[in-house]
Amino acid sequence: MTAIIVDDENRHHETLGKMLKTFCPNIEVLGDAYSVAEAVDLIEKHAPQLVFLDIEMPGGNGFSLFEYFDEPPFEVVFTTAHDLYAINAIKYAALDYLMKPINIKELQEAVSRAEKIISKKNGDISNQKIDVLKSNLKLEDKRFTKIALPSSDGIDFIEADFIIRAEAERSYSNFYLRDGKKVLVSKPLKEYESLLEQCNFFRIHKSHMINLNHIEKYVKGKGGYVIMNDGSHVDVSVRKKEDLLNRLM
Repeated sequence: MTAIIVDDENRHHETLGKMLKTFCPNIEVLGDAYSVAEAVDLIEKHAPQLVFLDIEMPGGNGFSLFEYFDEPPFEVVFTTAHDLYAINAIKYAALDYLMKPINIKELQEAVSRAEKIISKKNGDISNQKIDVLKSNLKLEDKRFTKIALPSSDGIDFIEADFIIRAEAERSYSNFYLRDGKKVLVSKPLKEYESLLEQCNFFRIHKSHMINLNHIEKYVKGKGGYVIMNDGSHVDVSVRKKEDLLNRLM
């Protein structure tokens, strides 16, 4: 599998290059770029299958690379040190990223996932992920609205406010939508908690997160329960009751 590394710091090129050579010998690094402009030239020259893309770079961050490709002909693994906003944007789009300093096991897992996508030629899904990323990054208030939910037969790209509630089911999650459909996601609910909280969701129980925009009624009780506008009843845990009522007030 061919790749390029895009990063403005030479030490990161050297470190990642050595890690790939030692721990991911199936990767052939075709070249190094130190800016988005150089990356565009390398991609057009070598057509790599995978791009390791730093986010924070002078002259435009890594996201600006996608302004040059309507349908990127490569998979991407982002690399970043600490940019929470960027990480959230990547998570909402279900794209892959590595935190610096890069962990060997996480690098191998990211490469393996990219290899599977490339071997299955799932370019359409990859492009949809990039579209979600670009759509969210255009929002001036930086409040992301669209989220990618990977299921057994692909990925659903859904507006967060179209989700009424989410329910944990062991290592899976069920997302209940306004049109009555349910999406079973192959990740635990805790993976989505911080993302959903930014979209006015609230965890009212260890097994449930609800969209506060879709509450019809709160019914009193020890913990009580809420009635959602799809008619579903969801229990409120005793320890979450006060926080929920404060939010509703």
